[in-house]
Amino acid sequence: MGKSCSGFSPNQVQDQFSNFDQVKNNISFIAPWFSLKKKLSATYLALAIPLGLSLTPAAQAYTAVNSFNYGSHFYTAYSNSSDITWSEARNYALSVGGDLVSLNTLAENTAVSAQIGYLNFPSLWKLLPFPNSNSDYVGPYIGLFQPNGSDGTTGWQWVDNTTLDYTSWSGGEPNNDGNLENVALYFNKTSLWADVYDCATISSPCSSSGPTVNRFLAQSFVAEFIPVPAPAPIIGAMAALGWGWNWNKFSNK
Repeated sequence: MGKSCSGFSPNQVQDQFSNFDQVKNNISFIAPWFSLKKKLSATYLALAIPLGLSLTPAAQAYTAVNSFNYGSHFYTAYSNSSDITWSEARNYALSVGGDLVSLNTLAENTAVSAQIGYLNFPSLWKLLPFPNSNSDYVGPYIGLFQPNGSDGTTGWQWVDNTTLDYTSWSGGEPNNDGNLENVALYFNKTSLWADVYDCATISSPCSSSGPTVNRFLAQSFVAEFIPVPAPAPIIGAMAALGWGWNWNKFSNK
């Protein structure tokens, strides 16, 4: 994901401290300096990854399929072995320090969609289980949603509250099918989007044997991470330990 830890092995990093508990205490002290909602600190990763600390809930069955960067932002496409709701996808993205992706420009949407293509990453796409359907696929969830009370086809907004100046809806979308579709995902193995149900916010049950609504559940999502500079004292401490970060590698998103 474009980060550097200056070649330190986990054992070398742990030698900087008296014991592993002390290492964890230092991480706990540093972590509050960083935003863990929509802002993934590259500095925190530089500290945590060499130590083998887990950044994800162990009970989840998500797999990081592809990681990449665009500008100064990092992205990871995750898949799951079973259907997930949009809310479940977002909760997991938040738990690892990011959020569902906000696609603010044509260039960004093109860059992201090129990294989740069906040809190279088929596990990110799910064939809709409709009778005689052999071409309709739902892809990764994105961070576009309608707040409660919004009109069926308007009121869309990004999870990071950036302005919705750009959209890439597929033909006929958003159509608010069943007057319940309130979240968005990539559709039909393209860079286009469709609106679908977020089962976590409606009364219909979300099970594989449930009503038609469940057929639109995806099994993947794209998370976006934004690195933020660490406070000067922490940067100095990292330099003393030999941890480095090439801040000049990335341009603005």
